[in-house]
Amino acid sequence: MDKEKQEQVLSDFIDDLIEEKKPGAYDSEENREMEKLFETVRAVKRTREDQGQAGVGHEKASRFSSEPGDQRSGGRPRKSKDGKGSGPFRRFALVAAAAAILLFAFIGVLDSPFTGQDNIVEAVVKAYEELESYEGVVEVQSRRDGVVDFQETVNITYQKPWKYSAVHQFNGVEMKNVSNGDRLVTIMPNSVTVDNVFPEKELWRYHIGTQVWELKNAQEVEEVGEETLLGREAVVLQYRYEEGEEYSRMWIDKRTNLPLKKQLSIHEESTLVVQFTELAVNPSLDEDIFHYVLEEGELGIASVEHPDFRELNRQGQMAEVETAADLDAVLEQLPEGYELFKVGVLKNDVFFDYVLRYRGASERDFLDIYLSSNPREFHYSLDSRVGKLAGGYVEIDRKAWNVLEHYIGESSFAKWITPEFEIFMVTNHGSALPEAYLENIAREEIQYVTPEDLAEEGIEPPIIKEGH
Repeated sequence: MDKEKQEQVLSDFIDDLIEEKKPGAYDSEENREMEKLFETVRAVKRTREDQGQAGVGHEKASRFSSEPGDQRSGGRPRKSKDGKGSGPFRRFALVAAAAAILLFAFIGVLDSPFTGQDNIVEAVVKAYEELESYEGVVEVQSRRDGVVDFQETVNITYQKPWKYSAVHQFNGVEMKNVSNGDRLVTIMPNSVTVDNVFPEKELWRYHIGTQVWELKNAQEVEEVGEETLLGREAVVLQYRYEEGEEYSRMWIDKRTNLPLKKQLSIHEESTLVVQFTELAVNPSLDEDIFHYVLEEGELGIASVEHPDFRELNRQGQMAEVETAADLDAVLEQLPEGYELFKVGVLKNDVFFDYVLRYRGASERDFLDIYLSSNPREFHYSLDSRVGKLAGGYVEIDRKAWNVLEHYIGESSFAKWITPEFEIFMVTNHGSALPEAYLENIAREEIQYVTPEDLAEEGIEPPIIKEGH
C-alpha cells in the first residue's frame, strides 16, 4: 500500500473514531497491516482522555514492539459519565490523530514494511522468497574475546535453489567451490574433490538464506538502531531463540529487506561476523560459472595440475541401501509433505553408510536420515536430552551447533543407537520432528532419563575440560 493511500485510510479511521463508529478500515484485510498505526492513535487518545490533557506526548511506540494491538475498547472512544463522547475529547482525537499522521510520515513508518515483530520477519522472508540470485563479496570473521582468530573473504555468486560459485581466500590459500545444484566440486591448489550428496554444505556459513532462516526461527526480534552499510540505510535488529540466551544481531537493508550483516553469538566469548562488502541482487548471470569440467569428463582420472582427485560421496538408489534397521518402518513413517530428494552412499564417512535426504515444501525444510549397521558406543553432550528407546539409547538436541560439519549454524538432531544399528536424523533448528519420527519408527515413546540414570548403567557423562 502506498503512502498516500495509507494516509487516507488513517484519516478515515480517525473520522470513524470521532463519530463513535466501528472503523471501516477493518472491512479490508489489506488495511490490517496498519494495525500498529491504528493502535497508536487509539493509545494517544486514551492517554489524553485519562489525563484530561490535550496535545501529543513525546513518547512513541517502537516500530518493532511485539505487543499486540489493544482490543479492549473494540476501536471505539471511551464515553463520558453520561454515556456520550465529550466534545473536547472529540476535538482532541482529531488533533492527536492528525499529529500522529505527521509524526509517522516524518519517521518513515508509512514507508516501512516493518510494523511489529512478525512483520519484520515476514518482510525479510518475503524478500528472500522473491530473490532469484545474488553476487557479492563476503567477509567472515571468527572472534574470541574481541580478537579475530580467523578470517576469510568469499566472492560468491548464487542462484536458487543450490547453484553457486564461491572463491575463498584465507591464510594465503585460495579455494573454490562450484555447485550446479546437484554436486559440489571443491578445487584446492593440489586437489579436486567431488561431493554428489551435499552440494550445499559449504554454503551455510555466509548464505543470505541462512541468515533469513535464523531470523525466522528466532523467538524474540527487536530493533536496536540504524546504521549505514555499503552506502545503504540498514535497520539493526537483535534476536535470540529463547529467553536467557545472549542476543545476536543482524543488519537489514531498508530498501531490499535483505540481510547485509550478522553478528552471531556462539558462546560467551566467541562471535561469528558475516558481512557483505559488495552485494548485487538478481544480477544477470552466466550459467557456465556453476559448472566445472572434470578431467576427461570422468571421476578418478588424475591430472598433472590436480594429482589428488577424489569422489567423496556418490548418489545411489534405495535398492542399494542395506541396514540392520527396519527400513520399511523408516519409509512408512515419513512425515507428510516431505519427498525423497537424494539417496547418498557415503564412501568416506567414518560413522555412517547411507543418508536419505528429504525436502519439504520450502527451500529450508529438510530431513536427513543417516544409517549405519556398525553402531558406535553411546556418548552424549550435557546440552542434550537423553533417553531409552526399544533396547537402545537416544540423544536429542534441538539447537545443536555445526552438526557433522555439514550443517553450519544450529540444527535439530536425534540419535538412536541400538546393539544392531544407528539412526541419526538432522532437520531444521528447533524442530521436534526427529524425536517424533523415532518414536513412530519404534512404535513406542522415548523414556527420558537423567545422566545419573545412565551412569548406573555404565554410560558415563561427558568430561568437561577446564575453560570450556
